[in-house]
Amino acid sequence: MNNFFNRFKRGFVRNLKTIIQAVVFSIFIWFFISIQIFPDVSMHIENVPVSCSPTSFMEEEKLIITSVDTEKVTIQVEGKRYSMSELNGENFSGVCDMSKVYEAGEHTVPIEIKALTDIDCKIRSTSLTAKVTVEKIITRDIKVIPDTRNITIANEMQIEGDVTVSPETITVTGEEKLVSAIDHASAVADTVDGLDRSAELPAHIVYYTSAGKEIENSGINADNTDFTVSIPVYKVKTLPVQVKFTGSSTGAGSFTAEDLEYTMSINEITIASPDSSIDNLDAIDIGEISLSSLTLKDLQGGVQLPVELPEGYKNISGNKSITVTFPAADDFGQLGFTVPSDNFTIINAPTAYDVKMLTNEIVVSVVGYSDYIQEMTPSDIYATLNLLGMELSEGTKTLSVTFRLKGSNVRAWVTGEEYRVELLITDSSDN
Repeated sequence: MNNFFNRFKRGFVRNLKTIIQAVVFSIFIWFFISIQIFPDVSMHIENVPVSCSPTSFMEEEKLIITSVDTEKVTIQVEGKRYSMSELNGENFSGVCDMSKVYEAGEHTVPIEIKALTDIDCKIRSTSLTAKVTVEKIITRDIKVIPDTRNITIANEMQIEGDVTVSPETITVTGEEKLVSAIDHASAVADTVDGLDRSAELPAHIVYYTSAGKEIENSGINADNTDFTVSIPVYKVKTLPVQVKFTGSSTGAGSFTAEDLEYTMSINEITIASPDSSIDNLDAIDIGEISLSSLTLKDLQGGVQLPVELPEGYKNISGNKSITVTFPAADDFGQLGFTVPSDNFTIINAPTAYDVKMLTNEIVVSVVGYSDYIQEMTPSDIYATLNLLGMELSEGTKTLSVTFRLKGSNVRAWVTGEEYRVELLITDSSDN
């Protein structure tokens, strides 16, 4: 056995050159035969990229491609072995055929494979597909609601009135599914601690569903990003109300408001001011009642006064008016008196003119305690016409007149419209 191997070894070494030549020749023969007998071969090419673009119809209908489940595919090609040995995925491209897509949704579309260079081969893959998601782009106007979640109000201050936002709507554009889910948008005001006055604060937009779930705004395009939230902050205080009585311009004598017993429909109101000026108020004056305009009817039915506040103040209580009533109205009466011209006194008449009363008498209304006015006579009513500083000329002149009541303990007053008398002015030098 050893002799056999030794002989084989010596023979192999002696014929090594011949053996090598035979192998090379055999390979050449095999290559030649494979080309001549089997000229075409089939092979798979991996990592062929796939692209997907909307058609002109889709662009007109605002349909966009949001996702494609296939980025690369493997294809089968057939061709000459010598021309295919260096092929890879970069020599081909896959294009999604979107010509049959007319609406939003998920679509399975064919993939068309094309060679990017002049390659002598045939593409055998014809059933490749991709799942493409298509969304419609829509535009909506969304209501914007002010949001003060990041605002704290200073002590003794509070929000009074409506918190508003400007602008009140926002126009958004995006995928139909996303935009349709928006119920409203909140304009969230910037953070402020201890807000002590009315303010207009910048705000950013947050979108919400009808269930109150926040929507990520990526993919939502808005026509505006600048929003302002207006917060009316006021200082609130409850104050007593009071009314003032003034003497009669037609003569109340010594009658004063203290002689009238009265009540008010409300005794205090709550108001709010935009600053600390409210701290300087101890009461709210709702107005004045002039005795000259106060009639028996007013005493019996009451006087209604409007509640008017300084500009910028708010009436938190909401009372628009207060009624002043007089519990002792049944003790009062009203009578008319005819006052003769003898009861008029003209003073400070200029020496260059003579002044004569043309009005012989005036009927005057007097309101007061019934037992008091029943004992009055026209002689208790008088008037003084003061011509000091008046510009006079010849002719007649109408002059307002103030009536007064005689006595030191007067319990009545003259009321009614403004009383007037006619005077005759003549040049004293003519006499």
